[in-house]
Amino acid sequence: MADHSCKEILIVAGEASADRYGARLVRKLRAAGNGEKAPAFFGTGGDGMERAGVRLISHARDLASIGAREGIAHLAKYFQTFRLLVAEARARRPAVAVLMDFPDFNLRLARRLKGMGIPVVYYISPQLWGWRQGRIKSVRKYVDRMLVILPFEEDYYRQRGVPAQFVGHPLLEEFAPKFDRTGFLGSLGLDPQRKTLALIPGSRKKEVEYILPIFLKAALQILEQMPAQFVISAAATVGSEHVQQVAASVLQGHPRANHFRITAEPSRDILANADFGFVKSGTSTLEAALVGTPFLIVYKLSALSWEITHRLVRVPFCGLVNLIAGEEVAPEFVQDDATPEALSRTALEYLRQPDKSETMRARLACVREMLGARHATDNVAEVLRSYL
Repeated sequence: MADHSCKEILIVAGEASADRYGARLVRKLRAAGNGEKAPAFFGTGGDGMERAGVRLISHARDLASIGAREGIAHLAKYFQTFRLLVAEARARRPAVAVLMDFPDFNLRLARRLKGMGIPVVYYISPQLWGWRQGRIKSVRKYVDRMLVILPFEEDYYRQRGVPAQFVGHPLLEEFAPKFDRTGFLGSLGLDPQRKTLALIPGSRKKEVEYILPIFLKAALQILEQMPAQFVISAAATVGSEHVQQVAASVLQGHPRANHFRITAEPSRDILANADFGFVKSGTSTLEAALVGTPFLIVYKLSALSWEITHRLVRVPFCGLVNLIAGEEVAPEFVQDDATPEALSRTALEYLRQPDKSETMRARLACVREMLGARHATDNVAEVLRSYL
């Protein structure tokens, strides 16, 4: 039975960055009760949201997929989670639902919630401006408030009849990367004096399976040209064990395998202590921009997913950094262009030409200024309190 002695909030996040931001939002709302009983939370998310006090119906790692073919393989879990969330929402009647990114799932869920009379606040907008713009009809019909984190998104939605508010990017909050090259690399058994590259292959298992082998093959080509070492990020939604399995498909038995380390440390810390980064398109490109480390962007799907997806894309860049800047600040390598040879060649240019790296650092600083103030969670919490 639902406990109606306190208000409840349904919160749904499907990947690593949304889990971090969701956990921060939950902590903020639980801490600011103003003498009243703090709201209770249920939904989907990752370890961070669970630690913050969300009762998870399903874990984000079980829902992560990246394309059409990968999504089909996860349909059973999707539908099971969807049915459970709908049933819980009907039974518990939350005061408001907070849906975070994850649009293929969340827009369907928004429709069902709206039918139950549950207000829907969407935090971290679907990137409708980039592809599948027809979804704006669903947003307009089923979303009560759209809280956006990129500066150009507010006008996009308002011009299309959706109540939208730019709240700032939550990545800016508590963004304090550890610039401690000696300590960080030393803790991994690496040489702080050696050129170091960060490999950030994504927060979903399929992303890692498609992208990490390309990163590793490019890294081995770099090692043929100069002494270097590489730190591989293992996102919590993927797990170190899975990253190790994928890495072993390339590195097992290789004489230079000892130049690589896998760590679950935050990707921002990996980037902060690196000279260059290979970064999968997504939130990590903004982390790289905030840190100021030069990097390149990679995105790759299965052939089937790409064949479907690229026909729907309506933007000139895939990287958020480049979209915000309105120009290519970080080089992009998408699908068939994402080859080990192209990545290694580009990385070597930046590593060998300090002026080229400094130029990118200056352009990344301009992107940082465009991202706005550091109060996204406060702004979102204020909106949600109006429903409580």
